[in-house]
Formats: sequence, structure tokens, C-alpha cells
Amino acid sequence: MSKKSSEIQPLLESQGNLETQESFRQNFSFAEKILALPGIFPPSSDDHDIRKVTRRKVEDMLFAEQHVPKYEDAPTKAHLGPQAINLWIWENKVMSEIPEGLLREFLGRGMNNTPHVFFRKYRLVHALLADAAKFHAIAPAQVRNEHLLDPKTLRTGIHSAADKTCLSPFHFLMRKSIQAGILDKPIPYTKATAKQPSLHPRILSFQTHMEEKGFARKHIRNNVNHIHQLLIWLCANIRIFEGSSPDILPIFQIQNEHLLAYRTYRLKLIKEGFCSRITFTHSIYAIRAFYRFLRDRYGYAPPIQRFRAISAPRYSPRDIPTNDQINELFQIIAQYAKNPTLDLLGYRFMLDLGLRLSEVAKIKWNDLNLGTRTIVIHSKGKKNHVMPLAGELYTLLKKVPYPPATTYLFGEKPSMIKYELYENFKLYTLIAGWPFPGGVHLFRHIFITRLAYKGNLPQAIQSLSRVKMLNTIGLYIHLANHDEHMISQINKLNYE
Repeated sequence: MSKKSSEIQPLLESQGNLETQESFRQNFSFAEKILALPGIFPPSSDDHDIRKVTRRKVEDMLFAEQHVPKYEDAPTKAHLGPQAINLWIWENKVMSEIPEGLLREFLGRGMNNTPHVFFRKYRLVHALLADAAKFHAIAPAQVRNEHLLDPKTLRTGIHSAADKTCLSPFHFLMRKSIQAGILDKPIPYTKATAKQPSLHPRILSFQTHMEEKGFARKHIRNNVNHIHQLLIWLCANIRIFEGSSPDILPIFQIQNEHLLAYRTYRLKLIKEGFCSRITFTHSIYAIRAFYRFLRDRYGYAPPIQRFRAISAPRYSPRDIPTNDQINELFQIIAQYAKNPTLDLLGYRFMLDLGLRLSEVAKIKWNDLNLGTRTIVIHSKGKKNHVMPLAGELYTLLKKVPYPPATTYLFGEKPSMIKYELYENFKLYTLIAGWPFPGGVHLFRHIFITRLAYKGNLPQAIQSLSRVKMLNTIGLYIHLANHDEHMISQINKLNYE
């Protein structure tokens, strides 16, 4: 007799079976890296026997009690839901930062918007207020309705708007100005849209190659831009390429002397303050990678002799939140999230396993095995990794309703999941009063820093954080922001 689908949970086994899941399936190659003397385990025991690397030891590295704050430790507050976020923004930001008048009226009309939309409107109004104050040479608190309705103020603001999505407060003010008889008709937004450049076929091939390799879209976009800028410069400055355009330039006619001339030009930009050392280095690396692709694809000998990068500080020490601050953030998430379990779970994956935002968004239900308490992570470069589930992660996963309504754990589409997690994080950290810049990638910095604090070997951290190059680990460790020696040593590492 077949069981109903609601009674079947193939990923969930009994707690009794879970206790016997001791060995970690993937630990042979992993153990070779973490058990070399002097290692992370005491040499007086048999912990260096590769056959006895247990799952417990791996979990201790990831989920040690003293390094995993629990939001349940504090008194549970009433769940308010996302509709309360707008009220928080109004009471704590609008009332203290936006003078009484038309701008408050505009925001008041948006109180029923989603928190993302309302927060965006608040930021637009905040920027508009600052620009109006600067235009009239007064303090923001002195800006009055007459300043906002002034045609010159409106025209300046509209023409400087980044795009049409920034115009909603100006449309409101224009209507008010017309009603007051100050403005006779709406001011049109005439900013031309930037035309996308035509790319060289070889660059397009390289772009496709990087996409197939699984590189991040931002990395691909930056590399393509660096190579395209090279071709633009060659067309404008090298005689044999005069009259050509970047999309048809004969790539295989570029010589070493041309690349070195471009390198000299970029070095001059650094001296004049128009280019940073790290941007220069990224440009050189992108062009060298492009020529390696041409060599492998077409057998073309790269003319990149002496076309080298320069030393550039990549390490940027930063403050990271304390356990108490993380604890408070998780309490706020539990209080304001539409679905507290899913939101907490998403950020826990980043904090406890070091997952990137894109990796969290791509988690499918069939990547999870609650019986063996493991997850398959689909990482950069189209690589898959198996990691253990324990602690709060496992507890939260058991709370998610089963059977699932979607293929992905957190929603319908990875793009929307990424957007929601990122934008929600901005709202939650605003309420928590976090002073830390950046987005959710901060959780990955915390994850790697915690592993380093526990004294784990760099090779172990590399495996658990799933990075290709061991040197990259140093960029994520924030042990001593003011240790100049440590900073200088990390910046000496080669990251090409």
C-alpha cells in the first residue's frame, strides 16, 4: 500500500540513526591537509590517524558552541512582521532627519509600500534634501517648501538624477509646484541612455569561456571592460591601428611593444591620481588571462613579456561584529521577517558555513540530506562541495515545512532570492544600528575569521571556505585591524 506524499520525507531520518553518522564522507583528502604535524589535533592521541577523522571533529571546527551565537538566548519579542519596518523607519529616521513639510508628506503617502520600496523612497528624499540644501547654501534642517518648489531646484535635481527610478519625489514636487502656480509645466527628464559598446568577437569568445567556467558575472564584466579599454587605447594611440575600431581591431597584430606602451600609459594615470594601483593590477591580470585564452584556443604565442602588474594592497582590514551584535541582529530578523525561519536560515548558511549569497540562492531541496545531515554546495567554477549540517542550521532546517512548494529552498528564482536576502539584510542591519559597511558578504568574512581565531591551519580554512588559492584566505581574516606588520605581509602575497 503506497503512502501519501505528505507522509514521505526521504531526506529525514530518525534521531537514533543520526547518532551513528560519525564519519564525514569527504574527509580523506581533507584530512591530509589538516592533520600534518604540528596540526590542529593533539599529537599525543591517535587523532592523526587518517582513518579516524570523524565528522565530529569537522563539526567542531564549524559549529563550536562558543562561536555560534543563539538568538533564542534572549527573551523572545513579539513577531511584528515586515509591515512594522516602515513604521520603524518613520519613527527613527524620517522624524529626526526630514524636516516637516512636503518631503514628509511624500513619504507619508508611501507608508503602505513594501519595506524595500519605502526605504528606497526615504533614501531618495534624504539625498534630495541634501542636494537642495547645498544648492541654496543652507543646512538641511533649514530647507523649506519654497526651496523644494523652486524651478531651479527641481530642474537641477531632475537633470542630475541617475535614472528614471530616482524621479518619484521630483514628480510629486513638480505637481505641487504647478498647483501653487510656481511651475507652469512638468520638467522633462532628458538624460540619454548609455549605448552599449560593440565588443570584439575574440572578447565575446573569452566572455563565453569565462561564463562556462562559472566565474561571477561581476568578475566577467570587469575583465571584459579592461580588455575593451585596451583596444580603445590602441585604436587611438598606435599608428598601425588608426582608422580601426575596438570591435574589428586585428588582435593578432598587437605586439609586445604595444602592450608595454599601454602599461606605461596606465602607470602615468596612477601618478596623476586617475587610477589606483589595484585597478591597474586587475587590468594587467585581465589582459594576461585574455592572452592565455587566445593561446589555448588558437595556439597564439602571447606577446606579454614584461607585461607585469605592480604591488598593490588588496587587504583591507575591517571591523567585524561581535557575537552580541550578531545575536541582536538575529533577534531583529526573527521579529521583523515575513518568514523568520527562512531568513534566519539563509543568513545562517552564510555565517556558519561561509556560503556566498549566490550559493545560498541556488540551494535546492535535493541538495539537502537531513538524514546524513549534509548539504551539497554548488560553488564558483561549477564545483560541488559536501558540508555537514549541525547546530542552529540543522534546527532551523527541521522547522521548514515539508513537502516543499518550490524547487529551491528559499523561493522560485535564484535572482529573486538573492535580491530579497540582500535587501532584507540592509533593512535588518539598519534597525540593528550596525556600523559595518558592505552587504551580506560580511558573513563570509566573519566565518573565515572565526576559523582563524580557533587556530586552524590555513589549508583547513581553505577547504572549509572553498577557495581556490590559499593566499585568498588572508584577505578574509580580520584579527588585528591595527597590526601594520600583518597587513603588510598579507599585501605581499601574489593573487594572480
